[in-house]
Amino acid sequence: MKTKRLMRYAAGAICALMMVGAAHAETNEVILARQFGIGYLPLAVMNVNQLVQKQLKNAGMENTKVTWSRFGSGSAANDALLSGQLDFASGGTGPAIILWDKTRTNVKVHGVAALSSMPNLLVSVAPEIKTIKDFTDQDKIAMAGAGSSVQTVYLQMAAAKEWGIDNYKKLNRLMVNLPHPEGLNAMLSGSAGIRSNFTTPPFQYIALQNEKVHVVLNSYDIMGGANTFLMVWGTDKFRTENPKTFKAVLDALKEATAWINANPREAAELYVKDTGGKEAVEFIEKMIRDPEIHYTMAPERILPYAQFMNTVGTIKNRPESWKDLFFPEVHDLKGS
Repeated sequence: MKTKRLMRYAAGAICALMMVGAAHAETNEVILARQFGIGYLPLAVMNVNQLVQKQLKNAGMENTKVTWSRFGSGSAANDALLSGQLDFASGGTGPAIILWDKTRTNVKVHGVAALSSMPNLLVSVAPEIKTIKDFTDQDKIAMAGAGSSVQTVYLQMAAAKEWGIDNYKKLNRLMVNLPHPEGLNAMLSGSAGIRSNFTTPPFQYIALQNEKVHVVLNSYDIMGGANTFLMVWGTDKFRTENPKTFKAVLDALKEATAWINANPREAAELYVKDTGGKEAVEFIEKMIRDPEIHYTMAPERILPYAQFMNTVGTIKNRPESWKDLFFPEVHDLKGS
């Protein structure tokens, strides 16, 4: 009798241990998002140089599969994140902050880190459009993730400054949702009435090589200086259940960011090769070295951006600090 009881006890103890082990087992695959443009260079470096795999191996998790997915906008990455098809989203601050606001009481999305700060330019081939006041109902503006993208909010902030806060959506009716490369091509070809494009490096600088293209608006002028353009975000659930994997991704991002700043020429070569060799290395290197372009994990001027979104009702919750928007792992950085 005692023997049977001991056997049952032992079996129960083994099951309990197995359940504990299962509860602490981390994911066997981590899925990260990438998009188009030089602002995503840290993610390209992580991918090409297999830095996530390196950090996972350092953590004793060399069998964890690393998968990269391409998206045309942050809103598309949000959908994938919420459906469980993605673990780390990336994109503009607008979609990230919107999802932070919407998930405050459930999955709790927060920023993992900033990726880059760089000016976004609203450019046009229409000579009569010199400022945003010159747009008519026939002048369409291409932008990725129109309605929720970072460029959407920049344009709304500019409209609020020009016509008052009640008219912050005055130019929304002109927005056409197109990924950055397609938006650039549409503007240059004039298709569908699109003669302007609110886009990002390198696409805006490619556009400006055309003598017909000129700058209408610079996002840094709207924000009063350098401002985080792109970031990485994820769910509290993934971070809690996969602490080693989360740290490996964050450490890989730190390594990639440091490498870019220390090796701009090599970073340019990597980018050109990764994107199919369409741009000259010197052209990309010049952008990386541009003092207005920052590759940094520290958020810059993200708080006033988010608070504007709250003021106009795009988000319900008002952050009082940039740290409200990000996981604690980056709270020691000099953000704003």
